[in-house]
Amino acid sequence: MDKAEPRPKVFHIQIDRAHYDVSLPKMTGAQLRQIPPTPIPAERDLFEVVPGHPDRKIEMDDIVEIRNGLRFFTAPGTINPGRSVDCT
Repeated sequence: MDKAEPRPKVFHIQIDRAHYDVSLPKMTGAQLRQIPPTPIPAERDLFEVVPGHPDRKIEMDDIVEIRNGLRFFTAPGTINPGRSVDCT
């Protein structure tokens, strides 16, 4: 009797509050950046939300163990606070 091929597991994750389904159990930061329809540009940082701990910055070559419910967000890589304005 032939065994049916096992179905690939699908993981449900979020990036910037948008929901995505991925089937790889491990992904690099570079691969995660390619998931949204408009890939995450290099000038934005990618972070994993870690409840109860500081959020983890994901570098391009970091390996992330994918599991259901993982949440990620992006933020500007460089924050320009602007310049002081004299209101006198």
